[in-house]
This record gives sequence, structure tokens and C-alpha cells, in this order.
Amino acid sequence: MRWLPILLGLVGASASARAGSIRCDDLSTADLAVDGLLDDWKQNQVLARIGAPADGAIALKCSWDGTALGIALELSDDRVVRVRGKGHEDRVDISLSVTGGKPIAIVVYPGNAIAKDKILKPPRTEVADSLQPKGFSVEAKVPAARIPGFSGSTPSFELRVSFHDADQATGGDDTDLVLAQTIELGDRKDLLDDFLRTVRLRRGDLKLDTMADLDPDRRGQERLVAGGTVIGVLTDQFAYVQLPAQKPGDVREVKLLPLGTRGLQIVEAIVRQAGSGGSRDLLMLWTVWSGQLQPLAQIEVRKEQGTNVFESTWTIAKGKKGPELVVTAKPAVGWTADSWHEEAASDADPILLPWDTVKGGTGYTLRGHEVERRDLPAPHKRR
Repeated sequence: MRWLPILLGLVGASASARAGSIRCDDLSTADLAVDGLLDDWKQNQVLARIGAPADGAIALKCSWDGTALGIALELSDDRVVRVRGKGHEDRVDISLSVTGGKPIAIVVYPGNAIAKDKILKPPRTEVADSLQPKGFSVEAKVPAARIPGFSGSTPSFELRVSFHDADQATGGDDTDLVLAQTIELGDRKDLLDDFLRTVRLRRGDLKLDTMADLDPDRRGQERLVAGGTVIGVLTDQFAYVQLPAQKPGDVREVKLLPLGTRGLQIVEAIVRQAGSGGSRDLLMLWTVWSGQLQPLAQIEVRKEQGTNVFESTWTIAKGKKGPELVVTAKPAVGWTADSWHEEAASDADPILLPWDTVKGGTGYTLRGHEVERRDLPAPHKRR
């Protein structure tokens, strides 16, 4: 059989709304005066809104400069309710997170003639409010480093703004307005677009787009994407591998394996190759090091010719030196020790032979950006 080479490249009623993704303005937050006033923001900069001004509404503006997220909220309200003791009050809850991560929370009780403002926020974030003729406004500046899970690969934030509108201080019909948005980080979107353009793919071609801790040389998570016959990793730049497949359908699977220590994962792909009247499947493994995909191993796990089939199975087991990928042979279909005459593969770890009386499989353990292999003993046959 002739195989393709692999190529490497570099309480009450509520209302809510989610209008998909938005992209904040690419404006510097360094000079943003967080005083609750919105004079720093353009009048036509509203990116999302919910509600009606007469009954209560939220309008969102935001800016992103790669290091911090600026948020401006206009809260329309015919009456800003605060109390000196216990009672129903107006309040804004802001939740901000990396997708799938732990959120940070900001709570703002706006100030008025009855009570001073009360703001609960994480350390080293800036938040302020200001009373307006028809409601109040809130400004916030959140350093990206304060958001759990943020890294140079983070493509978006999940923002949820909940406006608890208390109509009467002593009770009555309170209303919760909820504005939920995915904030797509512009610089990361542009990087993805550059990657797709380079490898000649569209967003719809992507079969995998996920965040994971892949690179021991970098802090935080990396973005892994796969589509067509390409796997890419996006950090502050992108790198990719071109899989040895003739067409996208030959890429049977791309996923993550927990083979690394301290929660690190590696990349797995199953690629089917055809030639000389038969086919084989390769189990291909990569780690990510300094933003680059580093090949670890490629292992034959299936061979087929006519009705004859060899297959291997694999799993992650607990080894003496950490997680171990254990590959073992399944019973052969059609082939026997006498009818098998093909030479072992030279470009991959060859298919395991189920009649081998010495070697029962192979264990793979990750060490840095290489794997260590060990032969597993063949199981004892019962007499």
C-alpha cells in the first residue's frame, strides 16, 4: 500500500433576550474614565438592547482592546427605587465569564436621593453608576486577567446583565429584564478568519471548535479547531497540520485525549487511507508546545482488505508514571497467522497482531513533547 505523507504548517415577571454574538468596538480602555457617566461613549454605539424605555430597558455598549473589557449600560426606568432599610430595590447584576468557565459577578444598587449607591465587585475592577433623568447608567472596566480561564486564545466572553426593576419599595410587581450576549473578541475573530483563509476553509466546515488546556508552555487554555483535512491551534497566532487524507470524509474523528499530566490534553485524529485494494486507519497524536502542534505518534489501528479485518482498541488507563494510552489487538477477521504476509509498516507503529504470543499491546505515556512506549505482555492462555 502507498500512503500519503503528513504536512505541517504554521421574583416576579421576567423578560430575556439573546441576540447571538456581538463584537465590541476596538477602542482603548486605558483612557476610559469609569465614573458612571457615558460621555466617553459614542451616542450611536449601542450594540444590544432589550425592553421599552417607558417600562424599563437595557442598552449595552462595550469596548475591547485586548487587555480589558469596557462596559456601559443605560438603564431606562421611570422611577429609580432605593430604600434606607429593607424593601424592594432596583439592582443590576452583571455576570461575565469565558465560555464554560467560572463567572465573575458585579452587583450595582444605583444611588439616588434616598440611598447612596452600593457596588459589589471583584478586586481590581472598576465600576461606577450615575443617576440620569430617565433612569441610571453603569460603567465597568474589567481587566481580562481577572476573568477565570482567560488566555491569549480565548475567542469570546459570555455576558449576562439582569436588571431587577422594583416598581414599589414596599412591594408590587417587580420585573427582571435579562440581556444575555456572547461577546466575540475582535482580535481573536480576525485570527480565526486569517486561519480559515490560509487553509481554504469556511466556518461551516469546522467540525470541532473547542477550548482546552493543551500547551504546558503557556498559561490558560488554547483554542483547537478542525475541519476538512486540517487541525489548527489558535493562540496569539495560529499553527496547523495538514492530515494525510485524500478528502475530508477520510478524517474519521478529531478529539481530545486526557493523556497529559495536571489536566493537560493531547489531540487525537483517526485518518483512513486507501491503497492497493485495501485501507488502513491511523491513530495520530499531537501535543501542543509553545503554540505549535508537535507530533507524538501515528499508530496503525485498523487494516482491511476484502472481508479480512484487523482492528485495535485503545483506552486511557492509570499508569505508574501518569495516564497511559493502552492499545491492544482485537481478534482478527479472516486473516490467520498463516495467511498474513504483509510487511510491518515503516511510517507508523504497525498494527498489533492478535496471535503474537509475546506482545499483547503497547502503552504510551507522555513525557514533555514526546511519548514513551512500553510493550504489554500477551495474556496467558488458559489450558
